Amino acid sequence: MMQAFYWNVPVDAENCNGSWWDTLSAQASELKESGISALWTPVPSKGNWGILDNGYGIYDHYDLGNYFQKGSVETRFGSRQELEHMLHIMHENPRIEVYSDVVLNHMYSSSENREYNPIVTRYALKNQDNLYPENEIFWIKNQDSLKALTPTFLYYPVHTGYREPNYQWHFWHFHPSSHVDWLDDFGKDEIRPRAKFFGNDLDTFNPEVQDRLCEWGKWLYEVIGFDGFRLDFVRGFQEQFAAKWVNNLPAKTFVVGEYWGSRPRIKNWLDSLASYGAEVHAFDFPLKETLTEMCNSLEFDMRKLCQAGLATDESNGLNSGNIVTFLENHDTGKEHDKWVTQDFHLGYAYILTHPGYPCIFYPHFFGVMQRDHINEDLTVQAPENLRTRIKQLIMIRKNYLGGTLKILSADRHIYVARRNGSEGKCGGLIIINNDPHSNPSRLIKVNDLSDWSDKILVNLLDSGQSAKVDHNGHVKIPVPARDYAIWVPAENI
Repeated sequence: MMQAFYWNVPVDAENCNGSWWDTLSAQASELKESGISALWTPVPSKGNWGILDNGYGIYDHYDLGNYFQKGSVETRFGSRQELEHMLHIMHENPRIEVYSDVVLNHMYSSSENREYNPIVTRYALKNQDNLYPENEIFWIKNQDSLKALTPTFLYYPVHTGYREPNYQWHFWHFHPSSHVDWLDDFGKDEIRPRAKFFGNDLDTFNPEVQDRLCEWGKWLYEVIGFDGFRLDFVRGFQEQFAAKWVNNLPAKTFVVGEYWGSRPRIKNWLDSLASYGAEVHAFDFPLKETLTEMCNSLEFDMRKLCQAGLATDESNGLNSGNIVTFLENHDTGKEHDKWVTQDFHLGYAYILTHPGYPCIFYPHFFGVMQRDHINEDLTVQAPENLRTRIKQLIMIRKNYLGGTLKILSADRHIYVARRNGSEGKCGGLIIINNDPHSNPSRLIKVNDLSDWSDKILVNLLDSGQSAKVDHNGHVKIPVPARDYAIWVPAENI
């Protein structure tokens, strides 16, 4: 899978013209030839900031760039027609599935969306904890009383498309939604359904809110043609609703949730949804942190890879197929303190050879310069040859790797694992070396290869390198400095 966007994709704001759907359409052939089987695309709906909105400021779920509101017809990514054309191109043989980002936690609005809010009036006057942002309240003084106006009246042009409802949103759809409702604090990394993290926080306990959001998901799937979804910020709504939303889709629809938290929190979220009958995936944020350290630091101890992430940790009892591994995403890619800044290839060597569902970051593949969203003078750019390396790793994964993983050895600098094959694949040895000073001709001894005794192994990254496994199942093979190698039996090439 590829995350086929980043935080601030190009847009012609002056002419209110978004071109991202067209960009992806033009790149479809290369993506297919490279072995990409799925794309994760941005939130397609009209955002509160119109042509500049990157999708997370969602305003109108059913405006995919075909109604004039918030200053433009098109979204940042283009028109609905261009979106549907992109989906058509991707679905042509060989098919690339397209997974849409969706926001279920919140909606954004502006001053023109103000309405009298008796719930917030009472709540804000009685509570001194400032959990409802004061800058989102417009106070009107009427004689001796105060009335709070909030931007919670969301209204739209008449929707004319197939299965597009015409309704409005009001204060009772958002927390605090009644006199018995409340706002919670942000917490650390636990689920907080009533915390006002972003914009107007949707009351996902409200049956009407649930039905509206569930129908939107089904519409995106059945009418627009998306194949699956990425759920934004799942910490913001309860597991029961997340499961209901997923179960409202056809069985086996691909859904991955963004739970940015610790291993136990992510595991608990997956287990909880499974208990409600919803099969979902989750991003491996703990692994991202480990791989960033490995790529960026010459002092990284490669033994940390033995316990890295969710997909290879057998103790957590999770199916590795439900874990999406990644090196960077749109959020980490806009914050310089979270960037991979060097030796990107080491991180991709890991996720593209190991269990889990690997996700490639568009700027890494196409060499787009990443900029810090606060200080644009801070930049990073992946090397030109990374695209070639990623393509090669994808093909190796498809042709040789796909079974269970066994870590054979690890020390401060060198990590050795064996990935078994599946569906006729032979499997192979994976060696990652983070030592910048090791001699390129240095040999390491690999044991525990008795089933390959007397076989000739070949380095898939350098066909001129070969080595023979002795009758005891031992072999000595060269290890490149600050690089990786993948070895398979010569008879399987």
